[in-house]
Amino acid sequence: MPRRIVAIVGLAVVVALVILWGVLAGRGGTEVDAVRVTRGPLEVTLPVTGILETRAAELAFELPGRLVDMRVREGDAVRTDQILAALDSAELQAAADQAAAGADAARSEAARAAAAVDAARQQAAQAEAAEGVARANLKQVQAGARIEELRQAEAAVEAADSARNQAQRTLQVNEQLAQQGAVAQSQVDASRAQYEAAQAQYLQAVAQYEAVRAGARPEAVEAAVQQTRQAEAAAAAARANIRQAEAVAATARANARQAEAAARAAQARGRRVFLIAPFNGVVSRVYLNPGSPVAPSIPVVSLVSQGGWITAEVDEADVDVVRVGQRARITADAYPDVVLTGRVTRIGGAVEFRGGNRAVRVRIDLDSPSAMRSGTSVDVGIVLSMLPGAVLVPLDAVQPGEDGVHYVFVIEQGVLHRRQIKLGERNEISAEAVAGLREGEYVAIGDSGALREGMRVRVRAAR
Repeated sequence: MPRRIVAIVGLAVVVALVILWGVLAGRGGTEVDAVRVTRGPLEVTLPVTGILETRAAELAFELPGRLVDMRVREGDAVRTDQILAALDSAELQAAADQAAAGADAARSEAARAAAAVDAARQQAAQAEAAEGVARANLKQVQAGARIEELRQAEAAVEAADSARNQAQRTLQVNEQLAQQGAVAQSQVDASRAQYEAAQAQYLQAVAQYEAVRAGARPEAVEAAVQQTRQAEAAAAAARANIRQAEAVAATARANARQAEAAARAAQARGRRVFLIAPFNGVVSRVYLNPGSPVAPSIPVVSLVSQGGWITAEVDEADVDVVRVGQRARITADAYPDVVLTGRVTRIGGAVEFRGGNRAVRVRIDLDSPSAMRSGTSVDVGIVLSMLPGAVLVPLDAVQPGEDGVHYVFVIEQGVLHRRQIKLGERNEISAEAVAGLREGEYVAIGDSGALREGMRVRVRAAR
């Protein structure tokens, strides 16, 4: 049984080789190219034309100067924020250093002014405390003696009177004893001295009592008033010093902020000596060489992005079938070996009149960076739907006939046979053969005027 299967398979292979040999290697005849009819999915597309566009920028310095460094060449790929070129920065760097030093000095002055404010506030606090003490003293002087003070003065008088009376009795006793010769005269003299001291203390206590009872004297009140006024004036002056110090500190802070802003501006001007890439891209043109003078807004480097998009123009009659997100296939005559893919990302909201046609602009973002140059004219096939299992025939093998019919030249045993076919959906490359062709057949590709029924051909190349 296995041998029988092997024999059948081998016979089938031989038959297939004979047929292929007859198609591809007919003896004699005209050489033609051929293509095999296949079965597979057909992308139904809307063919439109468009332009490859990229982000482009003419880069220039904002400051005048002399170009000292060119770090890129035409064709170089660059990254965002990469330095492309530089101006002589010595003068700007010196200005930046000077501005930074000025900012440091201004900050130091602001710090000293802040310290002066703190010192003024401390002095004011001390002056206000002294003012409070003076006010309290004046109030006490003006109010006079308190009951407690009067009682203390009375108690002092009574104590001094008692001590005087005791000293007087002691003196009298010692004088009598002296007359009797019982004590020495020196002891009498000591007793008399003690009595006189007690009498003086008594008189002093009485005078203090009278002063307390009479209240403060006018000169004492006036002195307290003057002390209070002086303390009030000192406190007011201290508060004025605070305001003055705060004004000086505010000015110093403003000067510091201004100096810091000037330093930042100087640093920013210093960074402007560098030409920076604003996006990833490729250097398309270098206009100046090191040593060249540079003026503001004069282009130094031209940069184009590596990515890009297609701006296609869709006839207004077809725009209703276009949707955001549809896939697209892009080709260009200038790049025959390049096929790009992308998706519809934007559909214009207005119909524009261009070249005698009314069209809507459609943007197609590419799936990957393109080697095509910006401005390249492209052919675009916007995929509208997918038709599975279709019998596919290349459009370059289809010949138009009369009354809208189509035909192809089928190669059978090295001979051309003109066969009418019926086409269904199509795209810019292939069409669905609804009738007239079978999968596996070979059809000739060539000028319809050079091909004819019954012509014997030899296949030059097949795909």
